[in-house]
Amino acid sequence: MNKTEQRREIINNLKKKAFVPYNVIGILENREQTVYADDTIQTVWACNDYFNYITGDPNIILDHVQSLEDGFYGFSAVEDTLAQAIYKHYFLHWYEPTERYVYIDEVPDVQSPYPVVSIGIEEAQGIDERYEYQQEGSLERIKDAIQNRPTSAIYIDGVISSYVLVHEDNSIGYMYTREEHRQKGLGYWVTLDILRKMKALSHVPFVEINKRNLKSQGLAGKTGFVKDAFTPWFGIIKGIPNWFYEWQPFEQESYFFTSMSHLIYVDGVKTQIEKVTFEKSDEGYRVNIDDALLKVDFNMLLDASNEAYIFSSSDEPEDDTIIEIIKVLAHYFPDQGASFVFPYCESLKTIFTGLFIQR
Repeated sequence: MNKTEQRREIINNLKKKAFVPYNVIGILENREQTVYADDTIQTVWACNDYFNYITGDPNIILDHVQSLEDGFYGFSAVEDTLAQAIYKHYFLHWYEPTERYVYIDEVPDVQSPYPVVSIGIEEAQGIDERYEYQQEGSLERIKDAIQNRPTSAIYIDGVISSYVLVHEDNSIGYMYTREEHRQKGLGYWVTLDILRKMKALSHVPFVEINKRNLKSQGLAGKTGFVKDAFTPWFGIIKGIPNWFYEWQPFEQESYFFTSMSHLIYVDGVKTQIEKVTFEKSDEGYRVNIDDALLKVDFNMLLDASNEAYIFSSSDEPEDDTIIEIIKVLAHYFPDQGASFVFPYCESLKTIFTGLFIQR
């Protein structure tokens, strides 16, 4: 693939595909960052800081990944077969099992019992503070959404009580209703309003919902969205970036780095151990395994960088015990997006395919 400026031609092509990548189209419409495409402009890679928006031939996409420097790369709402083609070849850092819902029908001609209005920029800070995925840069993205794309909100007693915005890829999101105003149907009315606004702009409204978010799935169904694809979000680590050699979870000692996502979706680990308990603390978790197959106590302590939980034990478990501990964590650890660090040992390489950092 080569860099291209053929945004309009690409967008027109993508709209004709059997699986229309609405998020890729949205990024091309709303962002001016680097875009790559093959000669047919059917396979597309649009960069957006850490996240990449991709569609097309898996082999061409994999060739492009291979050309990248070692580092951390995120991917947004990728059609499942293409997603698997990537993360099965690389270290899977994190994974969100997301489904895409689209809105095809006409929006019902019904009147909200509450006034529904657009959101002013003065609400950005509060929206960011309530945002489930708040992080560095999220406030600026929320300001961008308010200033450049449709928004809908209901105010009660002068306070913003329910609202919805549109992400930079044109997916509907940031939805929130204050706890004291839930169960009143406010989310339904702001959603219908944003649907009308998106339809007026000739966009196909769509939303991306985590498979575990049953509440949002219910609202999507109630307002007329239809699930049409499994489109996971995920992040990979290509190669071993220098960061891992600079990081010292065990001071100067070698170590093994893996993640819940990689253990489950790539290594496919399984365990027969069932009796596991986790005691949460400010430092992480105290873990007790009291099963007929294994009895052990240890700590998984969150590193100061918040990058991973580090194994800590007063004993020095045998390699076989470490292997079983890792399998148990993959199935039962409470933080589903966690990464783990263990002392390096050669035996782990026979079971797992994470990152082995030798010093």
